Amino acid sequence: MSVLDQERMDRIKQYLKWNPRGMTISDVSSKLHMNRNLVSKYLDMLLISGQVDMQEIGAAKVYFLSHRVPISAMLDFSSDMVVVLDDENRILKVNEPMLVALNEDRESVVGTSIHISQNPILVALKNNLSPPELRDAPDRIIEMRCVLQETERHFRVKRMPTVFEDGARGITLIIEDITDQVASQERLRVSEARYRGIIEDQTEFIVRCMPDGTATFVNAAYARYSEERVEHLIGKPFIPRICNEDAHARDQAFRSLSRDHPVSTFECRIHHPSGRIRWNTWTMRAFFDTSDHLSECQGMGRDITEKREAAAKINDYIRGMEFLSQTGMAFMDMGEDDDIYDYVVRQVYSLAPLPLVWIDIIDGPTQNLVLKSIVGDSTALEITEQSPGTRPAGMLFLINKADMTELIQCRSLVKVPPRSRLLHKQIVETAGELDIYLMGLVSKGRLIGNVGISQKRGSLLPNKDLIEALIRQAAIAIDRRVANDTLKKSLAREKVQVQNLQFLSRTAMNFIEMEDSVDLYRYIADRLYDLVPESVIGINSFDPEQREFTLRAVVGEEEQTNALWEALGIVNPLGVSFPISELPLSETDFHKGALIEVLSPYDLCFHRIPQERCVQAQERLRPGRGFCMGFACKGEIFGNILIELFRPGDVTNRETVEAFVNQASVALLRRFARECNREGREFFRLLVEQMPYPIVILDRDGCILDANKLAATLVGCRDAAELAGRSFREYMESGADLPPGLLRCLVSYESSDLSCRLCLRSSGNGIRDVEAWGRMVRYDRKPALYLVLRPLSSGEEDIPSSSARC
Repeated sequence: MSVLDQERMDRIKQYLKWNPRGMTISDVSSKLHMNRNLVSKYLDMLLISGQVDMQEIGAAKVYFLSHRVPISAMLDFSSDMVVVLDDENRILKVNEPMLVALNEDRESVVGTSIHISQNPILVALKNNLSPPELRDAPDRIIEMRCVLQETERHFRVKRMPTVFEDGARGITLIIEDITDQVASQERLRVSEARYRGIIEDQTEFIVRCMPDGTATFVNAAYARYSEERVEHLIGKPFIPRICNEDAHARDQAFRSLSRDHPVSTFECRIHHPSGRIRWNTWTMRAFFDTSDHLSECQGMGRDITEKREAAAKINDYIRGMEFLSQTGMAFMDMGEDDDIYDYVVRQVYSLAPLPLVWIDIIDGPTQNLVLKSIVGDSTALEITEQSPGTRPAGMLFLINKADMTELIQCRSLVKVPPRSRLLHKQIVETAGELDIYLMGLVSKGRLIGNVGISQKRGSLLPNKDLIEALIRQAAIAIDRRVANDTLKKSLAREKVQVQNLQFLSRTAMNFIEMEDSVDLYRYIADRLYDLVPESVIGINSFDPEQREFTLRAVVGEEEQTNALWEALGIVNPLGVSFPISELPLSETDFHKGALIEVLSPYDLCFHRIPQERCVQAQERLRPGRGFCMGFACKGEIFGNILIELFRPGDVTNRETVEAFVNQASVALLRRFARECNREGREFFRLLVEQMPYPIVILDRDGCILDANKLAATLVGCRDAAELAGRSFREYMESGADLPPGLLRCLVSYESSDLSCRLCLRSSGNGIRDVEAWGRMVRYDRKPALYLVLRPLSSGEEDIPSSSARC
């Protein structure tokens, strides 16, 4: 055979390159004008060297220029992992990235068979390697996975048939690490699934539409809300059931969308398939193309009907609370000459302009109802007049026990049966076809009267809840008015109040003599605990500028107090502040001068402690009832008290507690006044005049230094000033001397409490049998005897001096 001509071999490869579909031996021979056998020899040599490929098509052999690349070039420059295998799957060559992945050196890898290797990558390659008979198949790409260092890794393997220089065949595997790509694809798949789930499961409405408002997408929530199928809504206008008067809001929202303001919000009403008018709120977002043209809009909406209805109820509730707050203040500020009954009926009439509104009060001696006031329209009032020019106010109506019992049980407006003559239905029975409602004025479980309302038969009573709240509020105010009127007629006290009187007297003097260095809040808390044992007492101060209460003192049984703070989660309660705007009680409540029952520990803590914790504390400690009362004097608030009982029942000495708190209010006023350099006798006079019993103050010689009006009245003087400077013996029967106990008290300056019986002479030469209780005090910085006189036969006529007992 002649020596191979490299030039001819290059020309053969050139012709094969120009004919990528392949050439037969005859085609090459004709092109080169060479002997066919010689061309066959050249092609065989090129085939053996791997520079050309051959494919048998029928009886002909078709040769192609080989696309194989030298392995050395592939190994040196590939960033992927490369491994070269022979026909027996022995590793012939690997590149550096492959060695790093295998975590082995080249000597231990090259020459080994992948069938015996335990390396995870090689084991995965073995499991995914094609059998030898398929090695010459077209290139294919496979993906595999394995676990490296407890981490799952993913690889993409490209298989390339290889012919070596010696003519042997093998396979080259190019391995690409696609772990991050697979993870990204998985995250993308999960994200897409979640997004689709969110869109389909979203309770809010989602609608996409064209700039002209034609819907291109609606989610299932909107379809369910519209009671339509999704495909029926696509292609329809955005919000097809919108009310005509609200369509402009939708159109304006579309017109306002721009590149600078891509979001707009509007509310509208729709005709819901249920037949109701419902409210929707929509947020529109615009999407623009690269040319800044509006391409699509997306709206997110929801039904806000319940929200708007709730807001309307809240507004009505707020207006009602403002109304009750104003009436409450009016009741507190009302003077003795103001007509409280006329005020009540006119306030009820302002809430519901009805034909008639009236109020009755139970007359104590007769236990009959007395009509106090009536308002209404002119027609109804004319009918109710008993005779021309006579108004029914002041009429007396007989009631029986059954009527009273029924009203006591009714804490709300009750419609009177048509044929019933309950109480004074005769007022309005001639006023036409009317429905009558009655509600008792009940305070502290006592029936003090009732309020009556009439309206056209069959019509709905407006503001019923607010009217009932006003009547309950009025019951308290009227009860206080009736109580005040009753107290003016009688100064008699039950014997059980003697101890309370002594307590109030001692505390009054302690307040007078108390130095500014004494913790007044702690003193008030201690004395309240004396009055209400088995409880926890809290005392708050009030900052009028910040309008907030601050806890200043806490007194109670240590174990109960610690358990209460622990249950409420409070480490140090002193100094905790409560803004008055956030309190469950109004400012009016703290001006009432009476204990107010607080329904729950959550309200007693002024909503400062989470309600769940308060409920848990209540279930754990099982406390009793809670009460609150403000320190109020001369129209100002100085703080309040909190009482949490740890026993069943009520505050047994409520009046004494209220009186002491009122005393403390005066003491706080004095403390604040002293801080402003306004101390003087006015404070002492205020305390003395507030005492419910006659009081005189004697010097060491028995002369009267001061007295209150009740003491002057007791001995027949018009004014307390007439007693000043006189000897107290002038008012004792036959000028008798002071009892020995009181004399010792004056001489020895004893400060212990003393009591005795005295017979005092009035201006009519009669005498009064009184019980005197004395205590040494300092008056004008001098020792004096503070003497409290309690008539033992209050309300009786003076008894003759011959029967006096001294």
